[in-house]
Amino acid sequence: MTLKHVLAATLLATATAVTAGPGGEGHSHGHAEMAGGRPGNADAVDRTIHIDAADIEFNRQKIEVDAGETIRFVVTNTGQLDHDFTLGTPAMQRAHQEEMRKMMAEGGMQGHDDPNAVMLEPGETKELIWRFAEADELEFACNVPGHYEAGMRGEVVFDG
Repeated sequence: MTLKHVLAATLLATATAVTAGPGGEGHSHGHAEMAGGRPGNADAVDRTIHIDAADIEFNRQKIEVDAGETIRFVVTNTGQLDHDFTLGTPAMQRAHQEEMRKMMAEGGMQGHDDPNAVMLEPGETKELIWRFAEADELEFACNVPGHYEAGMRGEVVFDG
């Protein structure tokens, strides 16, 4: 087997593992296109919003956006616990909470980032870029088991 074939096989195996996620099954939430928007392009960012995830709250309870606006969220975990930052409807948040409970029971949430969510260990900072489309209900939340229920969530309000 040539080096070219070895590299191709390695790339294919890596892509398959990344797509499949832990345990071999995909955990992408299918949120590349969803009520409320889609992943944004870094070249089209209109503004940046900094979010701190502390134990057990975000530094804001509301985010105001415009339909069509692309926002870069810079999320920093300033607490001592793992947190995630997920954009979605309340129904999507509930589904995500159940998924995260299952992942925790199976040994953790490694590689859990999705187009509408980032997972952060204590001290970690990640970015999420989102292009908003108006939705009836949209919120941001931490869906680590117990965090949403403790109030670690906020609303996304469309200005105009």
